[in-house]
Amino acid sequence: MKSIVKAIIAGAVASFALGAAAFAQAPATEGNLVVYASHPSEMVDHFTKMFGDKYGIRVTTVKAGTGELLNRIRAERNRPAADIMWGGFSDTGASAPDLFDKYSSPELANIEPKMLDASGYNTPFAASTMVIMYNKSQVKPEQAPKTWADLAKPEWKGKVVHADPSKSSSALAALNTWLLIYGRDDKGWTLVENMTKNMNIILKSSLVFQQVGRGEYPLGVTYEEGAFNYVLAGTAGIVYPADGTLLEPEGMFIVKGAPNPKASKLFADFLLSAEAQKELTAKFPGRRPTRKGTQTHAEMKPAGELKVIDYDSKWAASSRAEVLDRMQKIIVKTQQ
Repeated sequence: MKSIVKAIIAGAVASFALGAAAFAQAPATEGNLVVYASHPSEMVDHFTKMFGDKYGIRVTTVKAGTGELLNRIRAERNRPAADIMWGGFSDTGASAPDLFDKYSSPELANIEPKMLDASGYNTPFAASTMVIMYNKSQVKPEQAPKTWADLAKPEWKGKVVHADPSKSSSALAALNTWLLIYGRDDKGWTLVENMTKNMNIILKSSLVFQQVGRGEYPLGVTYEEGAFNYVLAGTAGIVYPADGTLLEPEGMFIVKGAPNPKASKLFADFLLSAEAQKELTAKFPGRRPTRKGTQTHAEMKPAGELKVIDYDSKWAASSRAEVLDRMQKIIVKTQQ
């Protein structure tokens, strides 16, 4: 009988020790996290569930376009409801320093140096580039535009779909790319206007690749991942413009005054971890991981083969309001 009691006590002590060890290893954090997200729902849902299951944290998501979420965070800044803004590009945080806190994750030591945000706001979990997508049933590879400027040619009148840059961070990144290539002066803006005359401007960036993939439009300006899934399906092709494109980290920012700051930092660390970066490549082909040594999908064009422009993220952040204002006037003028 005594031996049984001793065994029970020993087992209880061992269980307590194991539990205490596990507790000691678990990060001290809040039990909730609120994520405002403009990235694709499937990816957001996948990683927030993965994070919640791993750390026992309840994650709530609010999904909308980048512009809409920024406006919401600004309206809530005296009483923040969100912890994380997961969307936009690397310059989004620096464009609104009154809305976000800087955070230097210890995992940044494992990230490719060129992907780091010099301003200190962004957690660079993935990189993206802007492309021209074409529907294979309507456009042959040899007929497809070769440069961004080709989108202004008469034969593409009414055949190009693009998102509104005031609603979509990827559309704004494309606009900034055009201005950086062709000039931030009147000459560059004239070309942008001529391109926009050929376009149908819509409110959601995800609709661009969907509409081209379904054959509703022959061409679209979109981000690489959205187009790449249709490339894998055999229904679409991608043009990496010969005049250049950006290759920039996508955005994830901690809201200033976040209700759950510890959980926010833990989420940032998690997205940069080897586990999450490998999952990104495996589950979401078309996304480019930022962690050193993590491979992209085998069928993606290597970054070294792209003509990548020197993207001026400091200018993009400081000029955001001015660029959007001028583009809205062009949209009103051309979308008749």
